[in-house]
Order: sequence, then structure tokens, then C-alpha cells
Amino acid sequence: MRIPLTTGAGSTRSKIAGTGRMVNLYAEINPQGSPAPVTYYGTPGLKLWSTVPGDGPMRLQFVASNGTQFAARGSKLYRYNAGTWVELATLATAKGRMIAADNGTSAVFVDGTLNAPVVALGTYAVSAMSGDGWLGANFVFFINGRFVFNKPGTQQFYWTGLYATTVDPLDFASAEGSPDNIVSMVVDHLELWLFGPTSLEIFYDSGDVDAPFARMQGAFNEVGCIAPFSVNRLDNTIYWLGRDRNGGGMVFRAQNYQPQRVSDHALETAIASYDTVDDAFSWTYQQEGHTFFLLTFPTAKKTWCFDVASNLWHEREYRLPDNTTTRHRANSHAYFDGKNLVGDFENGNIYELDLDTYTDDGAEILRLKDFPHITNSGYRQFFRKFVLDCQVAVGNAGLPVSGEVDPEIWLSWSDDGGNTWPSTLVQKLGKVGEYWQLVQWNRLGMGRDRVFRISTTANAKIAFQGAFLEAQSGTS
Repeated sequence: MRIPLTTGAGSTRSKIAGTGRMVNLYAEINPQGSPAPVTYYGTPGLKLWSTVPGDGPMRLQFVASNGTQFAARGSKLYRYNAGTWVELATLATAKGRMIAADNGTSAVFVDGTLNAPVVALGTYAVSAMSGDGWLGANFVFFINGRFVFNKPGTQQFYWTGLYATTVDPLDFASAEGSPDNIVSMVVDHLELWLFGPTSLEIFYDSGDVDAPFARMQGAFNEVGCIAPFSVNRLDNTIYWLGRDRNGGGMVFRAQNYQPQRVSDHALETAIASYDTVDDAFSWTYQQEGHTFFLLTFPTAKKTWCFDVASNLWHEREYRLPDNTTTRHRANSHAYFDGKNLVGDFENGNIYELDLDTYTDDGAEILRLKDFPHITNSGYRQFFRKFVLDCQVAVGNAGLPVSGEVDPEIWLSWSDDGGNTWPSTLVQKLGKVGEYWQLVQWNRLGMGRDRVFRISTTANAKIAFQGAFLEAQSGTS
């Protein structure tokens, strides 16, 4: 019988309901008439693109409207110029999230302090936000000719003049639908979304010269944001890690002006187990028709990814030299020169997300997928044969064909509902040209509740579609 794979990632509160981990694989829904409904492909590897000088982690990548890429590493701000990084300014902080925006002539960079560099996009001369109206900000966005900022720790937001970088002390307003402070903000479809811990208000540009931003009637919502930097624009809407007065830890997306839950119980169970969630941040990218929302929990060292095309979640991990895993290395993202580029959370490396690179800058990528529970009304089953439905003859990208090593794949299984995995057997995926290769395991024992797991660190193209299983039912 065919065992199809159609599930995403995550273990539910009880493993009897599902154990379906999916690590460094994403699902693609196949067209009608395909041999299997879903194919699981390996997530892109990290191909070193550039290294920003200095010390500390990558904090920001930003591509301005004139096509210039900026980057913040540690306490320094840089611009990319013909293959080199030119230092522009010293920041007030050396770590933490940053946000940038530009108005066509100037780019502003904020980090939550009063020190906000302003870079002229024509000359790259650097100045700073200043004046009586400047109050510091965690967020900056551009809307209809103005920069808009939040005033940290308050309900207030404020703005500059048209295509200016100066702020009049009287140009401010407040999100007063709820007494909570603004913790996050975003501009989408020329609307300003202001998030409190338990509320959401939306403002629009009314055209009034003295008070340009007005509250949108009927758009107030009592769902807020639990992680300020989780808010992001994606697929023509907004995603965020939310909460309300009754609890938190769900991922939402806006459907018109209403929050719609997109996390599942498996992800929510994982989030509930993390000691810290308010440091979560998100980034997004699009590649070969898939649009991804990545949510990283730095303290928990976990990264989860939502694929809009399949509506399935998966995990992204980085494998350390001691074979333990941690969060994905990406700490920042920019789409530049036709490439999705991400900055490292520990150093100045910038990598290209490349589907034809099968390592993370040389480190092995562990790819893992759990199959669904296989039961037969409580009867024992004797498993004679397991044939993996996968792409073969993939070779090993790390070696020339003449010295090629046949890449390995591992089959594990659990007979206690996915609690322990005592058995592991190895097979080969085939050298280049060995299209007749059959990835098959025989004489796999007996169990009443069997869960199979496939995993590999092959430096090769990976594609799974399920398996074919030959089993015989017992009488007890």
C-alpha cells in the first residue's frame, strides 16, 4: 500500500494524535494527475555571498528605493558598494533588532534609542534625526510622503513633514482605543497598523494638513501582539505572533481587518513550552512560487516556517559540529540583485538562500520527516518491506563524479507511538545516473502502532513523496 505524506511539522500535546516532525523540508502541492499529492523538497542551503566587516551579529539588511543595500553589524552601519562594504555611522547599540525606511531621498535607521542615523541617498552623507519633535523610536515606516515613528513606551506615534526628516513637536497622535501602549507597528496598503499587547488599531491618511492620520472606524480589534518584531507583511496581508486578554501564543494573519489563526495546535504546543517568546522576530521571502514566513525564537533557539502555498508549517534548524541543532542562522534578510540574502546571527556573514546548495556554508543539513501512525485496529502488524518514494541518482554535490560517494538516507521507527526511536537502518540514494536505484528496507519487525521516520544529511537534492509498505496483519 502507498503511505502518502501530506502533513506538516510538530508534535501535538499527546503523541497518540501525531508526531509529524518536518525539519528542513517544505511541501509542494502537486498538480492533478501526479503520482503523489505532495512532494517534500529540501529547504535552501546557505551559500556565502559576502562578509560585513566589524564585530557582532548581523542586525539589519535594507535595500533602499534607489537599489542600495545597507547593513548593520554590531554597532556599525554600512552600505554595499561594488563588492565592498563602506562604513557610514556608529550606532548607539551593538545588538538588538533594527528597522529602516526611506522616502526616496533619505533613509532613516532606528534601534529604539535617540540616535537614528539619516543617510542621504544621493551623496550617502550621514546626519541624524534631531530636534524637539524627535523622541526616538523602535519602528519607522514611510507612508504618503512622511516617516512615521512610535514613541517608545507610550500610546503615541508621530511623523515628519512631507519628504522631510524633521519633526514638529505638535505632529503626533495616540492609539487610544485601549489603554495599552504601542508595542509594534507596520504600514500596509497605505494603512498604519498599531499593535498593543491586547489591541490593534488602524489609522489612514485623511489628507488633513494639520492632523493627517485618522482612526479607521470599525477596524479596532482586541487581539494584540506578544512579540513586537514578529509583525511582518506577506502575501498581501500581515502576519504576527499574537495574544489577547485571555492568553497568547498563536500566529495570526489579517483577513481584511480581522485576525485569522494560522498556527496549528502542534506549533502552539511548542510555543507554550518556550520560557521566552516576546523576543521572537520574523522575516519573509519568496522563492519559486512559495512565500515563506519565518518565525525565530532566539532564546528557545527555534525557527518555524509557514509556507503560504501549502498552508503547512515546518522547522528550520542549523546543525552544530557536535550534532546538536539550533535556530536557523538568518538574523536579517534582503532581496537584492535577484537573490534572497540573509545575515548571520553570530557573525558578519551574508548568505544566499540557494535551492541548489545542499549545506549551510559547509555544515551538513539534517532533513527529517515523520510518517503518520500505522495501526490496524490494535492488531499486531508484521512489516516485510518499506520502499521510499523519493528522487534517486542524486549523487553527492561535495565530490566530483569520479570520486563520488553514494549519499545515505536513514530509516528509523518507533513502536511506542513516537516516544522512542531505537532502530536505524541505512540505505543509499544512488550515484548520478543510477536511476534504477531502489531505496528499500526489508524485514522490519512487528508493531501495533508503528511510526516511520526518514532522515538524511546528504549533500544532494532531496525530494520525498511517501512510501510503499508491505505488511501483514496478525491475529492478536
